[in-house]
Amino acid sequence: MGGSGSGSCSSSGEEDGDADWKAAIDSVSAVATTATSNGFAAASKDSAVSTDGTNSNQKSQNLKHYQIKAQKLLDDIIENTLVMVEDLIHISDNEKTNEGGIRLFKHAPPGIVFDHMEKIQQPRKRPRILPGNEIDEKSKKFRGQLRSVAVDGVDIMAAARDACQKSVARLEAKDAAAKAAAKREEERVAELKRTRGERWLPSIARERQIKLGRS
Repeated sequence: MGGSGSGSCSSSGEEDGDADWKAAIDSVSAVATTATSNGFAAASKDSAVSTDGTNSNQKSQNLKHYQIKAQKLLDDIIENTLVMVEDLIHISDNEKTNEGGIRLFKHAPPGIVFDHMEKIQQPRKRPRILPGNEIDEKSKKFRGQLRSVAVDGVDIMAAARDACQKSVARLEAKDAAAKAAAKREEERVAELKRTRGERWLPSIARERQIKLGRS
């Protein structure tokens, strides 16, 4: 009886020690998860509690002693080494983007340009402009130069009318000359008929055709 009583006492003492040990571990884990300065663990814990409080309690109870120590050590390392900064990248709206090539890196110039635009080369030397003579607007030379480059519709119509009349007169003179030549030829043939008769006409006609073919 006594042995059984002592066994029960020892087992109850071990259970009490285990309960105290678990309570200490739970308190340390709660402190380790909430006492972070960067705010990540606290935010995650708050979100976990807001969604499901029982799941977070079960996870904290399932952690072992070495896991809690490792978690606390990692939190200390992160707090001492990492510095949270806000790096603002200024992107100008007027920046000209060249999308015609392939960029190997972000800030590298384009290595291959598909649409190559040829730049207009400006004159490198300053042009030498010599001073010219003064222009007298009332002189005959200036008026003649101005008249030669000036264009007037009335003058153009008058010049066209004169050219048309000249061409018509030339054509009329050509037609009159052709008619006069034909009339002279008829008179010559009639005179030959009257003096020589009708026999010579075929031979004369043949000779005329040969001459016309050669010409």
